[in-house]
Amino acid sequence: MKSSVLLKDEYNCAETKQPEKAIGPSVLFLNLPHEQQIMRRYMCSSLAPNYLFPPQELIALAGIIKDFKKKEAFLLDCIAEKLDMEKTIKTIAKISPGVIVTICGFEIIEKDLEKINVIKTIYPNTPVVLFGHYPTQFPSEILENSHVDYIILGEPDLIFSELYDVLAGLKPADEVQGIAFRNKNGTITLNSAIQRITNPNKLPAPAYELLKIEHYNEPFMPQPFGMIQSARGCPYQCNYCVKSFGTKLTLLTPERMMEEVAYLHEKFQIRSLRFIDDTFTAVPKRVIEFCKLLIESNIKIQWTCLSRVDTINDEMLKWMRKAGCKRIYFGVESGSEKVLRYLNKEVDLNEAQRNLLLCRKNKIETAGFFMLGYPIEDNEDLKKSIEFAKKSKLSFIAVALITPYPGTVLYAKLKDQINFSLLPYKNEFKDPNILDTYLKNETFFFRKFYLRPMYLKDNFLVLMSNAPELIKIFASILYFILKNRKIHVFKYMRSK
Repeated sequence: MKSSVLLKDEYNCAETKQPEKAIGPSVLFLNLPHEQQIMRRYMCSSLAPNYLFPPQELIALAGIIKDFKKKEAFLLDCIAEKLDMEKTIKTIAKISPGVIVTICGFEIIEKDLEKINVIKTIYPNTPVVLFGHYPTQFPSEILENSHVDYIILGEPDLIFSELYDVLAGLKPADEVQGIAFRNKNGTITLNSAIQRITNPNKLPAPAYELLKIEHYNEPFMPQPFGMIQSARGCPYQCNYCVKSFGTKLTLLTPERMMEEVAYLHEKFQIRSLRFIDDTFTAVPKRVIEFCKLLIESNIKIQWTCLSRVDTINDEMLKWMRKAGCKRIYFGVESGSEKVLRYLNKEVDLNEAQRNLLLCRKNKIETAGFFMLGYPIEDNEDLKKSIEFAKKSKLSFIAVALITPYPGTVLYAKLKDQINFSLLPYKNEFKDPNILDTYLKNETFFFRKFYLRPMYLKDNFLVLMSNAPELIKIFASILYFILKNRKIHVFKYMRSK
């Protein structure tokens, strides 16, 4: 798929110079194996027993190799193909790449690095490039404790393009900003001057053609399923969030978005689609323009997106519904004003509830993400969150333990209350009562929300139309609970 060069100044699309083409080795983009079905992204990693998204950041970098460098790129998604380490090693041998590029998870970073070390032991002359939030935060520690050769710091696309020229022997590593590596004498070099990409429209499209699309899905959505990232960054200042590369919002134009949708529809006949932006609705004008283009194209797909409760309006929702939007996921976090202030999440709860009800009025499903376990939280805050979820008539909820990650404002605020270690990995509150209380409150929240006559009545058609998948989901959840005893269903935690 060719990348678009359409530019629109109102979408902050400043010119970005494309790197020069280079000749060099083939590249394997590797989604490492794991014992359970998990998803790795730059901003998070999660347990995914009932759904699986494509490794979007990996295929985005594969697009750099195929489009900018005109070289061969391979994708090995060990999670999707359910490969263990032995099968992974054998598949790498068959591909015989010149370079391996991979992304690591959060709670599973220790195990990911162990697997990289095994690969490097068997293929010592194949450079391994690693990227992700933790590698950006802790490049020296990772290089010192693993066989990783290069780390990309921050938004990886153009940095990787320059790093590839290093691997092709066309320039020295010292000239590339935004990477960390070991010199020939073994000392670590951090070239950490990082700048955000100002115009993602100048980047090539992700190498969607490398995907085995039948492996991916989203709950209660038809297959084949695809995914698009149409924006990077989040302009809001919530103190707990690991954003996709920062607070500066950069956007694909509606025309470029439509190109990628059309390609996925033509290539894979996708029937559903997720926009994986941090806040898809941050610029309503762009959303409406895209919806109009999608309607004009006569491509019939269902799609979902992530949003904030204060970025939507009735006009936009009407266009979204006409264009096939089935569900919007909202980071509600809490129904307590006290907790929202603590998180620096500037949301008016009355406005939030009105907007969530507007979605229902426009026949768009709503899913709300809530977090529990704040040091300041009490039973009254929990009750307020449950009542907010009920009164907003959310279609679905997910509940997770608040986890302050290094690099966030909340982590800096709570650092003295947290036991953190990168290797061996640990990120937990020093007070054990927080986890114990969370596990009790999580069950209470789910029971109070889902097991009530009004919810079953309001969502009867949705539940019945997805009955087989619901049974499968509940069976999977029960399996993981029994296997791990203490598990967060919507956030992967390192097994004790």
